[in-house]
Amino acid sequence: MKARFFAALVASAFLVPGAIAAVSGPAGTVFDNDAHLKAQLSNTSPNKIVIDGELITRVTGPDGAFTQQNTDDGALLITPLTGQNFTLFLETANGIGASIDVTPKPGDGKTLRLIPASAPVKANPDAKAWEESQPWEKTLVSVARTVVNGGVPENYTEGAASRGPTYSPAAGVLLTPERQLVGSHLRVMRYRMKNTGYVTRPLSDKQFWQKGVRAVMLSTHILYANGEGFVWVIFSTDAEGGA
Repeated sequence: MKARFFAALVASAFLVPGAIAAVSGPAGTVFDNDAHLKAQLSNTSPNKIVIDGELITRVTGPDGAFTQQNTDDGALLITPLTGQNFTLFLETANGIGASIDVTPKPGDGKTLRLIPASAPVKANPDAKAWEESQPWEKTLVSVARTVVNGGVPENYTEGAASRGPTYSPAAGVLLTPERQLVGSHLRVMRYRMKNTGYVTRPLSDKQFWQKGVRAVMLSTHILYANGEGFVWVIFSTDAEGGA
């Protein structure tokens, strides 16, 4: 069905909740920058630590407590060489950091997937020039039409879907992030939405609005029980909201 959208020129501000958690496995643990985490790692098999959308560039810990090796995609392979607890400090190329209290135990190796709570913002002068080359409403319309048709706006780049802005609209449907496209002033998230209830749920664009949202496009305005659809949300990346 043809998607509809509305544009709201509002301030952009995202509230990122604190996250100090025990890291248990590959499902993913959201963390604030410089968070203090806990994890049990095998000291008889290699373990893998992945920070979504990031390259781990610095690893610090007690001398002789572990072996380490980076993978080609920037993850960390690590094997504790001790049975004693120790603290590991990780830092990425983009300045994202975390400390992990490691408890070594014999057993199978684990994959720890860490998801930074903050959405990455990188300079993109080419996208900035395109976004500012026309009236703002025209930019929003162009971005909306392009992403709904499966395209990528001019000079936008792909980002990890798990690294989108904090988003909790009052729509009452389950949202699963599937794609992120990042420009300069704007970023676009595509979510798969599912009605997990037993009754038909009518949907309106305004149910998906919250502070920082510039436009919403729905693939359908009715979701039957167990029905699925898509919603594209255009967020502002500007701290003060103006483009």
